[in-house]
Amino acid sequence: MKTVAFAAGLAAGMAVAAAAVCAMYPDVSRRAVRDSKRMIKTGKRAIDRMCNW
Repeated sequence: MKTVAFAAGLAAGMAVAAAAVCAMYPDVSRRAVRDSKRMIKTGKRAIDRMCNW
């Protein structure tokens, strides 16, 4: 039961922190989306290079 409460508190804390950062810096979410797309493309290329030795 303690682990459930801990996990719920952790998730709530992360949500509050993310909301605070997004409120202070509105462009952070757009940058995160852009950067994550770039990381996915880079990761796919790296995997393709490893598989096509």
